[in-house]
Formats: sequence, structure tokens, C-alpha cells
Amino acid sequence: MVRPGTYEEIMRRSSTFVDDYTMSLQFPACDWSGYFLFAPLEGDGPCQAVNLGVCIGLAKGEEHNVPQWTGDPDRLFAITSVVCDGVSYRWLDDTSYSRRDLLYARQGLDLQVADIVRVRGAFPYFEMYFRDPMHDITYELEGRAGYVHWVPDHVQRDNLYAYVCFPDFVFRGAITVEGTVHDVRGTGGFDHVAARTVGSTSSPGVGFWHYDPILWDGGHVSNGLFYLGRTGEPYIRSGVMTVPDGGYHPAERFTIEYLELGEGTANAGSSGPAQVVPRRWRATMEAAHGTLTYTTTPLAVRAPDGTRLVEPNVVFAAEGEFRSRTGEVTRLTGKGHNEYMGAAFDPSRMTTTTGVRRGPSDVAQAGGS
Repeated sequence: MVRPGTYEEIMRRSSTFVDDYTMSLQFPACDWSGYFLFAPLEGDGPCQAVNLGVCIGLAKGEEHNVPQWTGDPDRLFAITSVVCDGVSYRWLDDTSYSRRDLLYARQGLDLQVADIVRVRGAFPYFEMYFRDPMHDITYELEGRAGYVHWVPDHVQRDNLYAYVCFPDFVFRGAITVEGTVHDVRGTGGFDHVAARTVGSTSSPGVGFWHYDPILWDGGHVSNGLFYLGRTGEPYIRSGVMTVPDGGYHPAERFTIEYLELGEGTANAGSSGPAQVVPRRWRATMEAAHGTLTYTTTPLAVRAPDGTRLVEPNVVFAAEGEFRSRTGEVTRLTGKGHNEYMGAAFDPSRMTTTTGVRRGPSDVAQAGGS
């Protein structure tokens, strides 16, 4: 299991040729780049979901409603979150560390931030160590990805970026909460994002995005990305599933109908005002071999101080069905952990032209679960 290492271990070099594509995925060539895991955990134990991430360089956060992120490529952030015994322990540190605290291998993936983050591996095996000093939580996970799902480059107003998603990253390990060790297993979306800062007044920008990893009972997964530009136009509506046979099935169409919205916290645990966030939704994912439809119910969570919490990133139960092109129907139940990143477009304004059908009045249902 990976732990924080030494300078010599991570910085060892060789004279092996590295092509331009490989170099483009390394941190020095990117204004910002990172690794992120959103994953439900198996079973009904204390720990229900985990979100880990490290981002080297900060985007121009004004576009993402995080104005304190000033587009500084020298800064970085780490984020951790676990839902344990009904409490959401989320920690975001975007001020304490910079590239001076970063070690990264010039060959392959092995990066470390001070003594709080280490991510190491080569497809399909990855290991990660994260430490949350605020809540005294340590994450030690290792696992294997089955498939690689590439989402093409696209342009936000301020960034040109792309990401590679491993939609079926199966992992195990330990999450230690205030000295209590919880053995965990899970399957979720593990992705690598790389971006350059650009200025594009004609780009769609960021309205909001909704990223939806689900672990279905039986071990299959689905993962959709619903992404709108700043005026509400759909920009990306696609995904991938391994339902119903374990194979790789890309989906050209993924749409969401929001059934309930609520007043939630700022993006990713950052400081900021409340925002309208999804609580329940109905989604449809259409692939060449069939159509997956499902509805979600949020898991009720509390903040560490005991108050009720409505977060943008919802842990939820899912119920659905897969209907093959030849008519067979498979009933499904599962658990998911989405990422919602609010920006310029409020989801309460959605209309049928975007693939969701809710109006401003639905915000009155704020946060019920």
C-alpha cells in the first residue's frame, strides 16, 4: 500500500524517450491537472462513499463560482470526503500548498504533495494515500480499472481541457477516522484531467456539469456526464456503462430530468454562498446495445457539528432498468456518488430543450430527503 515516500524514490530519472503526447499529460506542461475519485462504497457499513482529489494549478475559478481560484498555475489544492455514520467529512485545502510542495516522477505516475497526498500507478493499477488533518482521517486505497473512457477536448471560456475516465475503478483499502479503521471496498469513477488556460469569448463556458458514477448491484457500473454552457445549451451529454454484461458500452446520449432541487452548499466544500443543487433526478443513457433509465434518492447526511447538510455532491440510492435493443429488460438497484459543479446557469431554469424538464417552482422543494 502506498505511503508518503522519499525525494530520491519519486525523483529518480532515466534516459528513456518520452514522446510529446506523454509529456502533454505531465504537470509541467499543464496550467492545471489532477486526479479525482468519486465512488460509492459497497455494503451497508459505516462508510458509504468517498471522494478524493488533487489538482496541480488552479483554474480561473470565477467561471466555476469559486472566485478565490485566480488561475494561478503555481497553486494547488487537495480534497477529501467520506460519508461515515451519516456524517459527511469534507476537507478542501486550496491555500496551504503550491508546486514547491510537489514531487512527481518524470516517468509514469507517481506524485506527492507534502505529507498529505500520494498517487501512484500505471494503468490498470493505481494506489492512493490522502490525509485529512482537519478531521484526522487517512485514506489508503488501491485498485484496478477495467476500461478507459476518453472525453474529447472541449473549450470553456477560460480553459481548454480534456479528461480520461476509468469508469469502473474497483478498489479496496482502509479509511481511518479518528483512529478507527474501516476496511472498505468500492467501485467508482477515477479520472485524470489536464488543461491549458485560454481566452475564448465564443466558447460555451460553464453553466453547470453533473457527473454521475453509479455502482449497480452485481458489480456493473454506469457513468454519465451532463454538461451545459453558460446560457444553458447542452454541450456534453454522453457516458459509458458496463450494464448488463460487463462489457464496455459508450453512450452517445445521456439526459437528466431533475425531480427535486434544494438549497445547498458551495461547490466542492469551497467557501461561498448557497446555491441551487440537484437532490433527485431521472436519467436516461442511450447506447448502441440498449437504454438505461434510473431514478435517484439522496442519502441524508449531517455536517460534523450535527446540522443537516445539503451538498452538491450527492450520495444516492438508484433504481432503474436496462432495456436491450432486442427487448430484454434487466431490473437494477445500486448506489451512486455524483459530482455537481454549479456555475453560471441555475438548474431551476431548465427547459425541455436541454433534456431536463423542471421549472423555477421546483426550488420550493428545497433539500428534502
